[in-house]
Amino acid sequence: MEEKPKIKKDGQKTALYIIAIILILVALKLAESVLLPLVFAFFIFLLFNPMLNRMEKLKIPRYLGVLIVMILLLVFLFLAGWFFFFSVDRLVQSLPMYIRRFSVIDGWLSQQLDLESGTSFLSFLNFDWSGIILSSLSSLSGRAITIISRFGLIYIFVLFLLLERQSLIPKLKVAIPDGKGMKVAVMFERINRQISRYLLLKALISAVTGILFYLACLATGLDFALVWGVLAFIFNFIPSIGSIIITSLTVVLALLQFFPSWANIIYVAILMISIQMVLGNILDPRIQGIQLNLSPIVILVSLTLWGFLWGIAGMFLAVPITSILQIVCANVKSLKPFAVLIGSGRSYRRVLAQEQKRNMERAKRRDEREKRRLARTHNSAKEPKV
Repeated sequence: MEEKPKIKKDGQKTALYIIAIILILVALKLAESVLLPLVFAFFIFLLFNPMLNRMEKLKIPRYLGVLIVMILLLVFLFLAGWFFFFSVDRLVQSLPMYIRRFSVIDGWLSQQLDLESGTSFLSFLNFDWSGIILSSLSSLSGRAITIISRFGLIYIFVLFLLLERQSLIPKLKVAIPDGKGMKVAVMFERINRQISRYLLLKALISAVTGILFYLACLATGLDFALVWGVLAFIFNFIPSIGSIIITSLTVVLALLQFFPSWANIIYVAILMISIQMVLGNILDPRIQGIQLNLSPIVILVSLTLWGFLWGIAGMFLAVPITSILQIVCANVKSLKPFAVLIGSGRSYRRVLAQEQKRNMERAKRRDEREKRRLARTHNSAKEPKV
């Protein structure tokens, strides 16, 4: 009789958890314009935090270190803005030429498939697709105010996070009573250390990927070499999907530029795929597995979820956010099963292997004790009775 109320209570608790998760996701979606710059600023803060630690060890004053970081960030944002408008302008100027190339490929496909005269794939499109593409690229320049305001908000958030850097941990210890402040501080330090290391290594591998893409474009004569190098660097922060997107785009551009020279197209495809195979399938999984302890399927699900909530920006933030959630769940007793489920299982397999090894050693010692006992019994049985 007592089992039914218990089951009913567990079901109600599960339903409340599901409702709470749904409400949180809705709030994240609605508050995107405010939360997204703050989250980006937090991860930029984690990226620069090791540099500030190194400056402190070199006895550089704290405010001077913050000033150096803010100048570096300002230069980076300026270069990012210049690259954005430079790329859009180049694409708008070159788009008519690529549209004509696309028409040539469309005519070739029509001949290969023996379509009727005057019939092609483009003829089935009953709208001005080239005009839509051109107007979309032109409208990006019109969003300059929105983009600059977002960057400005991120810059201000980073500044205040850096200024609060020294006092954050002491305030957590005092604000949270019953000794839990220390536990929260330790958890924050673990998040800081793990995510900072991940972002640094990811940035290094992304930079290598971008440089290799740039050199490959120069070697093959592919247009927009600098653009593809920078885009390869950026999209490499999106696990799996980013490498597929940037490789597909370069192959499509090679098709438009070099058609009907199939040798050049295949050469570009082999180079780009080889770069992504080596860096994306060997180094990236090692970083995600060792540094973040996340399951590959969880990474894909998080990409889908955060991409739905915050678009492309959410896909960039999906992996570090999921890693933070895993660390938080591992430090909350009631949420530890969830942390186990989204983890890679490597640490738990190691624990199970160690436990199995200890059990085997205990069984071995038990067998040796049993053998010695049997030997003593056997020897005592052979002794003559007086």
